[in-house]
Amino acid sequence: MTAPLDESISCFLIRVDPWVLVPIAFRGLHALAFRGLCVLDFKGLHIFASSGLHVLASKGLHVLASRGMHVLASRGLHVLAFRGLDILAFRGLHALAFRGLHVLAFRGLHVLAFRGLHVLAFRGLHVLAFRGLHIFAFRRLHTLAFRRLHTLAFRGLHILAFKGLHGLAFSGLHILAFRGLHICTFRELKVLHL
Repeated sequence: MTAPLDESISCFLIRVDPWVLVPIAFRGLHALAFRGLCVLDFKGLHIFASSGLHVLASKGLHVLASRGMHVLASRGLHVLAFRGLDILAFRGLHALAFRGLHVLAFRGLHVLAFRGLHVLAFRGLHVLAFRGLHIFAFRRLHTLAFRRLHTLAFRGLHILAFKGLHGLAFSGLHILAFRGLHICTFRELKVLHL
């Protein structure tokens, strides 16, 4: 064991093969090294490192890294990254990304995207899109579009369009049109036009 170097520095080195222990204290700085373990403490900053694990803490900020995983926390912000998975949380905002999947949530807004599929939900509004299919819903309004098929529903109104076929229904009125053929019914009244 060695004695302190001078009055202001305390440094001790103990060597007993095959390991080395090094504690250091110097004006508020405290450090320790032992077999791949490293620890440091200085004016509110705390650092720890051992076998691929790294930890840092300072004034509300916390960071951790270990074997491809990274975590950060600071004043309501939380972030995690691990093998392609990324997660973020901050004051009601939550986001996730993993292998082409993306999810976001914030104050009633929810968004999802995955391999051509997109979904959105917000206060009664719902939207979905997937490979040419589009669906929209808001309160009593609903629409759907897929290739040549289009539909709309709102309160008692229903509309359909598909290739050359068109249809409408509203309060007892029904209209259908297809290649020069027109059919109209209204309550008891029926009309056919060629």
